[in-house]
Amino acid sequence: MRMTPRNVLFLSVLLSLVALAACGGGKTQPTTAPRELTVEEKARKAQSMLRAGRARDAIVIMEDALAETPDDARLHNLMGQIMFVAARYEPAVEHFNRALELDEYLTDAHNFLGAVYNELGKTNEAEKHFRIALDDPSYPTPQLVWLNLGMLYGGQGRDAEAIDSLRRAVEINPKFYQAHYELALLLEKTGRLDEAVREFKVAGPGFAQDGEYYYRLGLAHFRAGEMAEARQVLLRVADVAPGSPSSAAADDLLEMIH
Repeated sequence: MRMTPRNVLFLSVLLSLVALAACGGGKTQPTTAPRELTVEEKARKAQSMLRAGRARDAIVIMEDALAETPDDARLHNLMGQIMFVAARYEPAVEHFNRALELDEYLTDAHNFLGAVYNELGKTNEAEKHFRIALDDPSYPTPQLVWLNLGMLYGGQGRDAEAIDSLRRAVEINPKFYQAHYELALLLEKTGRLDEAVREFKVAGPGFAQDGEYYYRLGLAHFRAGEMAEARQVLLRVADVAPGSPSSAAADDLLEMIH
């Protein structure tokens, strides 16, 4: 789901043109209009903008790309992802469904459709698409689907199924820190505090600058009766996220520890 911008070559070309224009001993250099981006380059630029939090700009670029190649399943899948991030869920559904019309084997679209339907409260549809994604043995990141399915079950109060799904996610990728964190939250919720603390600690490398993480870990220690450990962790919240709601909650909890 994370995308890496790969338009470095295009940026290098532009920088080279600027450098040439600055040289020449005062002579006027002919200007060259930048070439039109290819559809693939537009998609890469949209991915880069999405990573930078510029979903609206990414949508504009993708609309241009889709106008050129309206029957490209990959582009509809990417546009669906951008719409999803922008919380435009109905258009996201349309693009994912169109992607699957064009390529019924595009499993990634099923995973994202499940996530969108979950946001829309259509949990039966969400679960159906997650299961379709998991039925594809060639899908390279099934741990993402297990995470999504676990969070779906957790939201429905199906805690045992949620825990099982999240364990499947971390079995596939032991460094899937988000899944470890979600698993820890569920274990804490169900009173399995020792296990919750262990999972929070495993998730740590992915949350080193997250005040909420340290608060939740400190709370788990506190609930387990491990006051010294709780205090040590809760003091980290103010360092990482001063003035945040997590910091205020941590201060309240610290007042209860003697």
